[in-house]
Amino acid sequence: MAFDPIRERTAERRADLLLSELQITDPVDIDIEAIAMTRSALVIDGGLSGAEARLTRSPKISFIRVNAGIREPGRRRFAIAHELGHLLLQEYSQFALCTDKDLVPFYTNSPDELEASVFAGALLMPAKMFEPLCRTATPSLGYVAQQAERFQVTITAAAMRYIQFCPHRCCLVASTGGKIRYHRKTDDFGYFIAPRENLSPATYAADFFKGERLPAKMQEVKATAWLEGKRIDSSKMIWEESIAMPSYDSVLTLLWIDKDIDRYVTGEDEYDAEQQESDRGWSWNRYGKKRT
Repeated sequence: MAFDPIRERTAERRADLLLSELQITDPVDIDIEAIAMTRSALVIDGGLSGAEARLTRSPKISFIRVNAGIREPGRRRFAIAHELGHLLLQEYSQFALCTDKDLVPFYTNSPDELEASVFAGALLMPAKMFEPLCRTATPSLGYVAQQAERFQVTITAAAMRYIQFCPHRCCLVASTGGKIRYHRKTDDFGYFIAPRENLSPATYAADFFKGERLPAKMQEVKATAWLEGKRIDSSKMIWEESIAMPSYDSVLTLLWIDKDIDRYVTGEDEYDAEQQESDRGWSWNRYGKKRT
């Protein structure tokens, strides 16, 4: 999947405008069904199988039908917000039927579904409320889970939002069936992760696909187990925290680079000198002091 930056910005702005219009300034006030009703959309539970949610648009009132089998409140809220995104952003569509995978960005390539998910994330986790919470916390999926509970969303949705605002050099990776399916990096992450490649056996994420339990916290792992590039020092470590998503045969991973992992060999080639000079300006926390 690849986000269209223009549609992504449009979805973010539309969600912000809606929240501003409704004067919502606290996560507890994000009542998604009430918000839908302000846009003449009635939420109905049940009467739907084989999909998570469905939007039916009509001139006077639209209907958002949600699968009654959804038990997790965060998943249900996201499904409603996603359909509301279809309603407000895609007026050319009179009908939308969304499966569970349509609502998870790393499982769909549909521009309409991606746009609706961006809108849902921005509506349920507004930037003005969510970004400040990312500034001082040490990266971890445990912290992401806390924010998921605070904003009443799934941990996957919260992780997708977290990586947008994380001030550290981090990358969110989704792996399915032992292969890297998707990743999204902070702007200053600085390293390449090959999509559709088999997970290295040296990663903790790979352990899930071998039937092993995953550690509950961040663990150090060889940088080269995840990252590619000739400049990486093979002895250097980064941090990995992975959680299992058994219903999708998937693992969600947060990677964190908290120190220099490059190798420098004086006089080996010009690349090392140039890279070393470039790295002097890298920030390990965009809201903190730069590395010296």
